[in-house]
Amino acid sequence: MKVYKENKLEGEDFLIVSFFTQNYKDKADRLINSLNNFNLNYKIFEVPTIHYSKSNKGSNDINYCMPKLIINMLKQFKIPIIFLDCDLVIVKEPKLFYSLKEKNIDFAIYNWLEDSENDGYLPLKLKINTERGEIENTYYINSINVKLLNNPNKERQLFSSGGVAYFSGSTPSINVLNEWLENIIKYPKAADDQLLDYTFNYSPTVRKNLKFKWLDKSYCRVYWWIFSQPIIDHPGHMTHRVNDNFFKITGKKRFKIENTIKRNNSKVSKEYIIDAKNKKILKVKKGKIYTVKSFTENVYV
Repeated sequence: MKVYKENKLEGEDFLIVSFFTQNYKDKADRLINSLNNFNLNYKIFEVPTIHYSKSNKGSNDINYCMPKLIINMLKQFKIPIIFLDCDLVIVKEPKLFYSLKEKNIDFAIYNWLEDSENDGYLPLKLKINTERGEIENTYYINSINVKLLNNPNKERQLFSSGGVAYFSGSTPSINVLNEWLENIIKYPKAADDQLLDYTFNYSPTVRKNLKFKWLDKSYCRVYWWIFSQPIIDHPGHMTHRVNDNFFKITGKKRFKIENTIKRNNSKVSKEYIIDAKNKKILKVKKGKIYTVKSFTENVYV
């Protein structure tokens, strides 16, 4: 792999790594600028191709998959590695990362099944009749969620977003990476974060002595999480993988649904809309909008 840009710092607790192909150069530069803003230790690689597991426009070259890069970096630098997708941006100092080594965390990632408020709110444009005539406003509606949580009486499972991941370089963390890589080789057309979930949830050995931590969604924040102040942000829309069905691709289940419980509560129900500007919860009834209640919580849109 060719090093595109790097910031070499001595005595750091971690190294941030990422890779990108030429068509993502602008986004990689944006990430690099944000890393420089906080003087973080990083190494960014330009690669000729990316593996299918990272992009459905990729290739079958296993040398350019996420666990392969992380394993190589752990072997070379002997410090924890934080992988970031190249289309992310650091917007606040990621202070949590400095504590992971101190707490002997082996593996950290965002887990939907451990987030009781994982609802995402997408923009909705509505035209409204007012005394000043018809105006168009943007509201937000509960549109994206995983309505399941880990059963507290069962073994914890992983349903991840893989844009940000921490691996310490310990033997347990290397075991996760090696088994994950084996599953990518076995099921190359499946998304890498889904294969990481499968590895974590079904391997009989991967969790042995593994100390893990679930990142707050502010560390992999997507625009639909409007109540979460971003620390690491994904600006713009997410790329949807065509024909992305884990079971159809692998013949396996991503997680054990019998080990989950139904999540019934939401911060804002789907029956309401959110006026982010005026901090109001609204309801549309018979073509009219009514205020249900106001709120004071900050909104990030």
